[in-house]
Amino acid sequence: MKTLIIFSLTFLASCLILQNSSNDIIGKWECYHKELEDGTTKGTDLFSGEEYEYSCNGLIIELKADFTGSESIGGLSFKYEKNDSILKLGDRSYIIELLDKNKLQIRDYSTDKTDLSGGWRRKFKKVK
Repeated sequence: MKTLIIFSLTFLASCLILQNSSNDIIGKWECYHKELEDGTTKGTDLFSGEEYEYSCNGLIIELKADFTGSESIGGLSFKYEKNDSILKLGDRSYIIELLDKNKLQIRDYSTDKTDLSGGWRRKFKKVK
């Protein structure tokens, strides 16, 4: 009986912890940093040869509790899904590298490895 009670309490506690981490993703997220997967933050314009910094200024994603979301750039609406460390926003997939109540860091995820750029990493902060 004692073992059953301990098992039940452990199970309930783990369910609450998982539920809280899933709820962390709900809200408005503002992108403040964009880089290639290898950490490169600058590129060179092919025509002018000038160097520029990668930017995600103006990108805000909003994720709602009903598993719908929207993106500020282009006004896209989508359904999202979070499964372990994979976040699907519509037809795009990302690896969640960091998620807490105020920070979200995602990296492009391609199962067929067709992304020649190496993928992008984006860092977001929660908009209050």
